[in-house]
Amino acid sequence: MSGADAAAIAAVTFAALYAGHQIGDHVVQSNSVAIAKAAPDAARLAAGASPWTGWGACWRHVAGYVATQVVALALVCVAVPMEVPGMATALIVSAGTHAVIDRRWVVHLLIRVKKCHGWAEAPYLIDQSLHVGAMLIAAVLAVTVSDAAGVAVVGAGASALVGAALLVERRRAAARARVVGPSHGWRRHGA
Repeated sequence: MSGADAAAIAAVTFAALYAGHQIGDHVVQSNSVAIAKAAPDAARLAAGASPWTGWGACWRHVAGYVATQVVALALVCVAVPMEVPGMATALIVSAGTHAVIDRRWVVHLLIRVKKCHGWAEAPYLIDQSLHVGAMLIAAVLAVTVSDAAGVAVVGAGASALVGAALLVERRRAAARARVVGPSHGWRRHGA
């Protein structure tokens, strides 16, 4: 594939991912999932909530979100020749990064680092900016991954990202429990 063809397919892939993102994040997602997907907050962790709370809602959101991106990519395939491994790669990257970003602790960390607590739009705009950056990476990988082995490597990377996020969340919960004292929550139940 020529450089111009690759650039065009990456651009169209990004546009499809972005359109799917907008619909999946703002139209398809229910209010209850939007509220539950980032739980538990610091107060609920301190009260003993499991650090895994909210992951079910997050994965339900990601499933609907990716489904809208699948439809958008399928629509683009009517006019643009796209390879299945590339589309699968884009969707895997989009799903994995979206799940981690939507747990919101990365967004809150960036707000603390940027010291923009007083900026009312910061959580939403930082969240959306991270998603757009991840979709750009997904679109570029869509034209560079051309076989099942590459898709498997990307899948392993996305799984590692989610696994690392789970580990960070677990450690943050344990640290919070040490600061606040023993709780009656997730530790006793092995969650």
